[in-house]
Amino acid sequence: MDRTRLTAWALTLAGLIPFVAGAAAVWFDREGGSRWIEPLAAYAAIILSFLAGTRWGKGMAERDPRPATLILSNLPPVAAWLTFLPGVPDRLQLLVLIGGLLAMLYWDVRGSGDWYARLRWVATTGAVLSLGAVALLP
Repeated sequence: MDRTRLTAWALTLAGLIPFVAGAAAVWFDREGGSRWIEPLAAYAAIILSFLAGTRWGKGMAERDPRPATLILSNLPPVAAWLTFLPGVPDRLQLLVLIGGLLAMLYWDVRGSGDWYARLRWVATTGAVLSLGAVALLP
């Protein structure tokens, strides 16, 4: 594996730590686990915005950027932000973030190289399982 791919894998796996740690904190902090939902959701929103930003950047780097790419790359951060408005239930917030991450996975793996598709599948699976474990709490 070349150095760039190794670096990407290392950063991706490290990026899963806040997802797993956040979900574990919610599950195992019996007295105040719910206080960990907002930081977990905020991290998911940041990652979703990061993924959308990479799409924006890729689109802008093209010789003739497609307006649809630019418009679509702005939807995930806006959707994530909307989930932080007062009154949005935690479960709905997490489900919207899961949906956004899955949508970005679909967009990113279409036509991508094998190694990048595997990287994105691993990253999204870890993030979605972490968020889903919290969203499914009674």
